[in-house]
Amino acid sequence: MRGRRFGDNPGFIIECLKEKTKDIDFVWLKADEYDYVVPDGIRTVSYKQNLRQKIYECATAKVWIYSHRMPIYVRKRPGQVFIETWHGGLGIKKIEGDVPSVMKKKRSVKEIRNTSKMADVFISNSKHLDNIYRSAFGYKGSIYKCGYPKNDVFFKDNTEIVKKVRKHFGLEDNKILLYAPTFRDSFELTNKVDESVYDVDFAKLKVSLESRFGGKWAILVRWHPIMRLHMEQKELTIPDVIDATSYPEMQDLILASDVFLSDYSSGIFDAALREIPCFTFATDFDEYKKDRGVYYEMEELPFPYAKNNEELINHVLNYDHDAYINKWKQFAKRTGLFETGHAADDISNKIIDIMNGKKIDWV
Repeated sequence: MRGRRFGDNPGFIIECLKEKTKDIDFVWLKADEYDYVVPDGIRTVSYKQNLRQKIYECATAKVWIYSHRMPIYVRKRPGQVFIETWHGGLGIKKIEGDVPSVMKKKRSVKEIRNTSKMADVFISNSKHLDNIYRSAFGYKGSIYKCGYPKNDVFFKDNTEIVKKVRKHFGLEDNKILLYAPTFRDSFELTNKVDESVYDVDFAKLKVSLESRFGGKWAILVRWHPIMRLHMEQKELTIPDVIDATSYPEMQDLILASDVFLSDYSSGIFDAALREIPCFTFATDFDEYKKDRGVYYEMEELPFPYAKNNEELINHVLNYDHDAYINKWKQFAKRTGLFETGHAADDISNKIIDIMNGKKIDWV
């Protein structure tokens, strides 16, 4: 994630490696403008401020683990291994070379090609993602079908994580809806957010959740890392609606949530692995589809799709869990979803073999 936070697939792989061995020197490239804690035992190097040190660390590392496209100035030496984890999974929005506007940017095209050329392997959690790697990156190399390390947590007993999250926000007695929308391309160009596309009526949503599911509800809002520095300044004035953007791990928030709401974020597929109710709220789909491009029509997804607040409230009040689970299972089968629950363990074992000089087969 270009140093904006610690975590995602690389973070989970590193944490697994730390449990297995004490012989690896871990280096995390960190964006200084983002305030977050990196776990003990991991050295940090500024992603932007210390370019010389960053290049040195890249040049001397045995293994690279990355979740974005690789900058054009990075070159791989013989014997180094580059593992591209990406971060989107069963994404709705098109990425990289599948986006016409991205292909108009010379630097972006060079980075995509640099990533595809240098990667020894891309890791995948679905046939859908395999196909995206081939089209969006023009990648022709090995794909390791192991699942996503960040999703391993959904296959374990996470009682303590749930307690930790709820205690952190003071929500021990609440049910939680997590709202986690994605960014719009216009923000990267103008540094201005069209807040109208995120205009969820939280007050009415809370009432509908309490009516349909019972209990007292709270809403956690998790802005995309790209928008974080901008949207954390946005004041949320409705009681029990809390900005959770600065919380360090997205998967922990999903684990602690009872319902998930998004627009085009791939996080909704992570939440669906828990088989909790998931809803989509997207007021600008036609425009988004035209500007960015999508891999699915919203109606193809198993999640009830609302184009406005009235439809969202109606979907919540009339939610049918059995019908939803049936649609989700059919969707998972159609997209070739394969999560194992031990992806980080499998990858870390291969990395240890690499560090010990063994030849690796990524089949």
